[in-house]
Amino acid sequence: MMTNLILIGCGPHAKRVYLPAIQKLSGVNVSLVVELESQRKVTGQTLFKFDSTEVLYVEPFQDKVPSHLAQALHQHISENDVNGVIIATEPMIHKAYAKWALEEGLNILLDKPITTRQNVVSEIYQAKGVLEDYDELVNDYQKLQQSRKTVFMVNSQRRFHKGFQFVKEKIKEVAKITNCPINFIQAYHSDGQWRFPSEIVTQDYHPYCFGYGKASHSGYHIFDTALEFYKASVTSQKQATDFDVYSSFIQPNGFFEQLGKDDYNELFKEHTDHQDRWDTEKIYDQCKEFGELDLSSVITLKKKGISIANININLVHNGFAGRTWIKPGEDLYKGNGRIKHESYHIQQGPFQSIQIHAYQGCDKHDLDNGLEDYLGGKNHFDVYVFRNPLISSGKPQPSIYKLTDLFDKPEKESASNIMMEQVKFKVVKEFVDFIEDRISKKDVTSQIEDHRTSVQIMSGVYCSHILAKEEKDPIVNYQLD
Repeated sequence: MMTNLILIGCGPHAKRVYLPAIQKLSGVNVSLVVELESQRKVTGQTLFKFDSTEVLYVEPFQDKVPSHLAQALHQHISENDVNGVIIATEPMIHKAYAKWALEEGLNILLDKPITTRQNVVSEIYQAKGVLEDYDELVNDYQKLQQSRKTVFMVNSQRRFHKGFQFVKEKIKEVAKITNCPINFIQAYHSDGQWRFPSEIVTQDYHPYCFGYGKASHSGYHIFDTALEFYKASVTSQKQATDFDVYSSFIQPNGFFEQLGKDDYNELFKEHTDHQDRWDTEKIYDQCKEFGELDLSSVITLKKKGISIANININLVHNGFAGRTWIKPGEDLYKGNGRIKHESYHIQQGPFQSIQIHAYQGCDKHDLDNGLEDYLGGKNHFDVYVFRNPLISSGKPQPSIYKLTDLFDKPEKESASNIMMEQVKFKVVKEFVDFIEDRISKKDVTSQIEDHRTSVQIMSGVYCSHILAKEEKDPIVNYQLD
């Protein structure tokens, strides 16, 4: 029996991950793609191998799926026995499509973040609304479960990555032996992007111009991953009861202070015909409330008023990059000079320290040079584990694990592309496995009901930033479920 899916959003992420993943799965079909009318040409080029897929082009909308679109989608679902929907759109419209899909009783795979809002970086109502959106979607989902059993998965792919799963197991091992939870995590992620000033104003893929930025782009993954590490270490008796969030953002105008018009003129002095691309003075006022490029945040976990753990999260777009050219490339997802750096330092009291290091050295990720798990390679991922002599069984410290130690042989042999993209393929497979009754809901790795604290952190970093700019108390407190 064929499993029919609707794909909503056919941009760079869907092109690179969702469509290839579905092609690898037998008996799975994309019966319909929904995309903006403005993307008709590029979508047609993307779907040239999907002859049987219907395409529905729509105009932009806000807040709720228009009735005429909902009717067309309902008709397609009825006529094609659709089983699920993958939502890979601009995140400000995630909520509208997710609520529609819940009304239709569909299984859902949703890109991160679960939602964001326009001007979330500057309006406290919108920042708080990120958490309100989440609670509303969970409430709708739980109501649906009373009449139909479905799954609502969030594509937080590091939960599926064997390297991160391996680290969680190491944390659990020490927690079982010592009953000692994590007291400190430092998480760092750099997208390694250099966007020119004109692109900051106009680019609508991972944009800043709508009043949100890094925390609503890849930042959600890091919030969720750091929290997953902490959860792996703690028992119910030692679980935090609440947490504080403090954050500091750098927005485009801060970037313009770092690199202004005169600096670009010097860097590209032979290209005076492109000066409008970096005229920071012309757009300075326009970018005042644009989304964040970089952010630092401290999450202090507390138990009955006592601080028991700190999670430091540092996220940057404006990091080491490989771009040397003026005009942006067509691929704004993995192209345009993007180089990823990611690291974690995890302290589990006096008993264990774990470090994760994943550093790319160049932006040429699509060359078939094999696994490339060395420092600077596209799949670099090293784990260092230090253990106290009381629990190390006499082994010399540290124990060092490379990617080749953590992944199965077939995965390593097929790793001509980025390993994280193979992990995303697993997300799609698990989604289909649930739909086709090969796994039960308890075996689903990333259900929406398990994301509330990650959403609280995302909402909190925006609220803290806004309160600080208003010269109010910037520390935001949340109760833990």
